[in-house]
Amino acid sequence: MKTTFRILLALAVLLVAAFFIFRTPDTDRSEMIAKYSNDASQFVDDGVGGQIHYRDEGNKDGPAILLIHGSSSILQTWEPVVALLGDKYRLISLDLYGHGLTGPQAKGDYSADANIAAAVKVLDTVGVEKAYWVGNSMGGWLTWRAGLAVPERTLGLVLIDSSGAQVEEKVKPYLGARLAQSSIGKALLPEITPKFLVRSSLEENFAQPERLTDKMVTSYWELLRFPGNRQATIARGATAREPEKWAAVGNLKMPVLLLWGEQDKVIPLSHAKAFETAIPGAKLVTYKDAGHLPMEETPDQVARDIGTWINGTEAMAAPEAETEGAG
Repeated sequence: MKTTFRILLALAVLLVAAFFIFRTPDTDRSEMIAKYSNDASQFVDDGVGGQIHYRDEGNKDGPAILLIHGSSSILQTWEPVVALLGDKYRLISLDLYGHGLTGPQAKGDYSADANIAAAVKVLDTVGVEKAYWVGNSMGGWLTWRAGLAVPERTLGLVLIDSSGAQVEEKVKPYLGARLAQSSIGKALLPEITPKFLVRSSLEENFAQPERLTDKMVTSYWELLRFPGNRQATIARGATAREPEKWAAVGNLKMPVLLLWGEQDKVIPLSHAKAFETAIPGAKLVTYKDAGHLPMEETPDQVARDIGTWINGTEAMAAPEAETEGAG
């Protein structure tokens, strides 16, 4: 009995020691805001006890594009596209609840409705009535959900490796997401988040991991540890994704563009085909040399295709507007 007790005690001591050795504490809020905001960064009260971090960049006289990042991502994921499209378009990006400099939602609400309301709040704040909504992964899910919930705020939708399609080939979460869904991960990840885990998860999202820079990994790692974000990640994972909403995706009335990395192992190309089949008139463009994050891997191609598609959409809309005006 004494021997067993000593063994258990030794194990407990080792576990406690390991916790303190490997523990990665939250980053400093003020330091992160100073480091990861820029001249375009603003914060707006969300009306429920928090603040939403957003950027309003580019040509303020051009068509507005609202950029929605994915799960465990940050608005910096759009920086390459913003740089390429800024001369012609107005680029509005935000950190969703539980991400980046926005931090956790005050009431713990990470539903589609709460995030769409945050995005609309940003549009209202910058004075934009309608925008082209562009979303990646979970952000793509929020984008097509917004097309159903607030169609009057959308000019068109761009879904980049979007989640939400209900198909036989299931989504395979990346390493960090798999851990966040496990009992051990839920207990440990809010306290222990090593940088190598973030790097490994990002590598699974890239077709060519050599494109992943240490600067990118560091920004994801530090902002994941922004106060409250790791706890929000666990809470978000427990939030219902409402798969039944997929049945209504064919009711989208606005133009839809689908952009997909052919080497996406997280949300495979079969999901893109499902969107293409379900949404009347949807256009699909794929990238042979990209994975789950083509706006970071192949931003030139993504920016080109978004610009070309918006130009075509605007050109088609112009005669209709003239006809309505004449009537």
